[in-house]
Parts: sequence; C-alpha cells; structure tokens
Amino acid sequence: MYRNQYDEYKCCTHPLAAIKTKGRKEKLESDDFRTDFQRDIHRIIYSQAFRRLRHKTQVFYFPQNDHISTRLDHVNFVAQASRTVARCLGLNEDLTEAIALAHDIGHAPFGHQGENFLNAIIEKICKHNSDFKRIMPGFEHEVYGLRVVDKLAKRDRAKPGLNLTWEVRDGIISHCGEDFEKCKLEPGPLDKDLKAIHNKDQAGNPATLEGCVVRMVDKIAYLGKDIEDALEARVITVEEIPDRIAKLGTNNGEMVGNLIEDVIRSSYGKDYIAISHQNGGLMHEVIDFNNKYIYKTEKAEKYKSQASKSTQLLFDSLLNKLQHTEYFKNFNPQNPDEYNVYKQFCKFLDDMSNIYDEDTPDELVVLDFVAGMTDTFLLRSFEELFVPKPIV
Repeated sequence: MYRNQYDEYKCCTHPLAAIKTKGRKEKLESDDFRTDFQRDIHRIIYSQAFRRLRHKTQVFYFPQNDHISTRLDHVNFVAQASRTVARCLGLNEDLTEAIALAHDIGHAPFGHQGENFLNAIIEKICKHNSDFKRIMPGFEHEVYGLRVVDKLAKRDRAKPGLNLTWEVRDGIISHCGEDFEKCKLEPGPLDKDLKAIHNKDQAGNPATLEGCVVRMVDKIAYLGKDIEDALEARVITVEEIPDRIAKLGTNNGEMVGNLIEDVIRSSYGKDYIAISHQNGGLMHEVIDFNNKYIYKTEKAEKYKSQASKSTQLLFDSLLNKLQHTEYFKNFNPQNPDEYNVYKQFCKFLDDMSNIYDEDTPDELVVLDFVAGMTDTFLLRSFEELFVPKPIV
C-alpha cells in the first residue's frame, strides 16, 4: 500500500511546523503520492526559470571553471543545508526545500550587479512614465522572484505561472536581510498581503519557521563558498583570510558545518531561528571581508561597465523594435536570417499573451524578457545585434 500524502508530516514535531498550506491562487486536485510542498519542489525544478540559474552569476560572470559557483549551485547548497536544519528542528523539510530552491529565482543576469543595471533602466523609464513607478518602483530580486513564480515562469508547454503555495511564495519574497545584533529570526504575520509588497523592507520576516531557516542558511551557504571561489579564481590567497574568520573553519565545508550546528543548537525547541552572538558577529566580519576583498575587487568588477552597457543597449533595442515598428506582428520565426534574440522574444510574447494586456507598458514586457535572460544569452544577443560580422 502506498503512503498517504500526509504521512510525511508525522515528522513535523515542532508545534509551529507548517503542516498544511493556506492555499494556492488556483486550486489543485489532491495528489495521492506527494505533499503540497513536494509538488511545489517539482513545479520549481521543472520550470525554465529555475533551469536558467545554471548560467546566472553568483559572484563571477559566466565562469568557464566548473569549480566556480553559479546561481544554480548556490540554491542547491542552500536547499540541502536547510533540509538538515529543518529535520533536526522537527520542521517541514519539503516546505523548507521548496523555498530554498526558489529563493533566488528572481535574479537578473550578472547577479547583484545586474540588479543595479536594471534599476538604472527603471530610473530612466520613470522619468518619462510616472505610472511605471507604481507598477515597479525598482528591481529587487526578492520581490521580482514572486512575480516570476506567479506570472512568468513556465514548465515547458504549460501556461505561465507556477501556482505555488502561499508559504513558499512568502519565503521567496521575505528571504533577504541580516540582523547580526539580534542574531535571531522570529516569524512574521501569517496574514501578510504578498501582493501589496513593493520592496523587500515591506516583506519583513518570513511567516514560517521554515522560511526563517532558509533566510538564515542563505547567508551561511554563500559566505564560505564565495571565499572558496575567490581562492580558485586567485582573487585572494589563504594568507589574506583573517585568523578570526578562520575560526569558523579552515574551508567551506567546516564553516558551513560549524554554523549549521550552531543554528540547530541555538534554535532547538524555540519559536524562532537563531545563531549564537559569537558566530553571528563572525559572519558579519566575513561579509565585510568578502565585500572588500572579493565582491568589490577589480577582477570581480572588471567587466561591470561593459555588462551594464550591454544590458542597456539590448533593452533599448528590443523596446524600440516593439514600440516603433510592426516587426513582431509580422514575424516569421522560420526565416533563417532572423536574429535568434528576436525569435526568442517573439516566442516570449506568444507565451505571455494571456499575462500582458493592452494596459501593460512595453517597457515592462521588455524588462521581464531581459531580466529572465542568462548571462550567456544576454551577451550572445548583444553580439548578434551589435557586433559586425563579415558579409562575404
């Protein structure tokens, strides 16, 4: 006899563990084999938006070294470490994993620098379109991640939108923020209106302990791995790592292990997720070290200007084509001479035909398309449109 879908919840021994969902936007028929949150995991990992994370920047642009992390590596690291914490605390492992896998699904190409590039584009748009600021006042991957899973992400030939549970959607939009003074995360209100959130400050803490676990583990997962990647990329040397930081561990595995154990011990039996003040302070020092010696270094930002200009020029080109010509109305994707980026944009417009209406600003349509690109596709598209090629 197969296991009933709610048998899994017998492992959720914590009194605040999320047992069942508050619901989805569209009701799904029950599944005899999977929990609601397992279904979310599968909806996420089979989506095109999730799979594109393999070619999106974590720290270093489009690494050719297989040992350097991409955004997809990062979310998998967070998912596995978060499951460990959830299991030890008696929380819902499926919900925790689903939030972890989707928490960065709203990232633009070129990582956090890409967010700045898109914010600069949005700022220019708002100067001549005051209504746009009401729709999208800025680009923050946490808030945009909710837009992705609600409206844009596709599972192959299924209609756009993943129709995830409320708890996972809350975990996505609330996953960012550090408070090393309190060193603990208390769940936010369960009546939070996710649609009314326009920036990450409004999101507050996740409404579930599972979401709090992911938010805490997110920092743990990237701090040490970013150091390992910087060592691999020869941005820093082992000798440059301060002795105090090395107390957390001599490598990423030790650092993650020690910090995860601390979170489990500090949170066990509590109604919040915590880390000791000692290790919370050390994590703060690691963030400061990484900012100064990794993220802001010449090597990490070597092509920042070129990436910014490429993003802006590609956005402007697509917008001009969409607004000022009949090009996409008469587009023939079978024409071998058509640019591939235009083929993909035309397919995107077709896929999203029921998402956008006549009141949707053209700028938002183009922004959604560009924000969903991988680093590599954006650069190939730029080269296709702007780099001259031999005619004969």
